Amino acid sequence: MTEARPPSTVLFDLDGTFADTLPDLSHALGRAMAEQNLPPVPAHVLRPVVSRGARAMARQACGEALDDDALDGLVAHFLSFYGAAVCEHTRLIDGMQSVLDELHRRAIPWGIVTNKRREYSEPLMSALDPLGRAACIVSGDSTANAKPHPQPLLHACKLLGSAPAHCVYVGDAENDVVAARRAGMRSMVALYGYIAPEDDPRGWRADSTIDAPGGLLVWIDAH
Repeated sequence: MTEARPPSTVLFDLDGTFADTLPDLSHALGRAMAEQNLPPVPAHVLRPVVSRGARAMARQACGEALDDDALDGLVAHFLSFYGAAVCEHTRLIDGMQSVLDELHRRAIPWGIVTNKRREYSEPLMSALDPLGRAACIVSGDSTANAKPHPQPLLHACKLLGSAPAHCVYVGDAENDVVAARRAGMRSMVALYGYIAPEDDPRGWRADSTIDAPGGLLVWIDAH
């Protein structure tokens, strides 16, 4: 059981929770699809599967039009285009900057734990967090296992010198909640994130849900 006390550390998922990365992801995928004369797909079609990674996005976009080998090629081109422009149109989620400023004012350290690989997450965070306030950035290849394994979250705690029971992890996927639970920390679902219409985030057994980033501060104040 996690200890009922205010969190001393806040950890965020990246895509959909911390930043709206979909514009750059969908643009890069669109360029890769155009190379193969495949029709473009609206960003809203891709939104529900962003948390599942590049291959899931590519499959969502092209359906069964490509076999597995062709899909692998599409994903490689997609990621190449994305790596060259990770923060052209990506922005912090509305209201997130105010939350980060308040966490800084309160001397509450925060960090990022994402399944996005380091080659994309680190330049993206350099653009989104120019003052370098993030106390850690744990990427999908920072540890041997990615979420929903608890290792990335535990690694973040080790980097920050914080006990898992004193952390809260904010994410927009069930795997985020599972990883937090396995790590022994509290979890919060960002209902504003990249959640599929058929998903039931209120059934993920998270400790809390928020409709906007500012809800995190309300929750901290209540604990």
